[in-house]
Amino acid sequence: MDIKTELEENKTLLLIMPSVNYNDTIVDTLKELSGKSVCYVTLNKTYSSLTELFKKKGIDTSNTVFIDTISKTIKDVPDQTKGCYFISSPGALTEISVAVSKLLNHDFEYLVFDSLTNLLIYQDKDPVAQFLSNLANKIRDTDTKAVFYVLSVKAQDELIKETEMFVDKVVEIKEKEKEGK
Repeated sequence: MDIKTELEENKTLLLIMPSVNYNDTIVDTLKELSGKSVCYVTLNKTYSSLTELFKKKGIDTSNTVFIDTISKTIKDVPDQTKGCYFISSPGALTEISVAVSKLLNHDFEYLVFDSLTNLLIYQDKDPVAQFLSNLANKIRDTDTKAVFYVLSVKAQDELIKETEMFVDKVVEIKEKEKEGK
């Protein structure tokens, strides 16, 4: 799938992916967007583990600013470093919203939100839906285009239905075939 083409035609995109394709999808997406200015919100992996993964795959992250909601939950880190803002936890919706709003004012071409699935681990459905609605509206007021990830698991069906109301297009990624079949 060509993310850039999808985002030329749509301001906000929901990518529904099987968990087995998760790492491949996040790598492929950032590879397509690299070279452009990207704000990457991670609720799943630490900044250091993501940058290591992207570096191994040969992806240039020099134009990417991260919002890391995981690191502060497991170790002592500053509020920000070059290229990353650290949030207290993935459930800190107000903190995440404030950080994203600040960064949206810097004219990022793309925002990648990794992932909606993790929000429901830390928050109830209603605050998450309100957060997503507010975030989608903030994005619409800018020139930034956004990609939201969600895992294709039965437990996420309600979240997916809610999120469909806030995004311009929903794309379901099918499970990749195993090599040698």
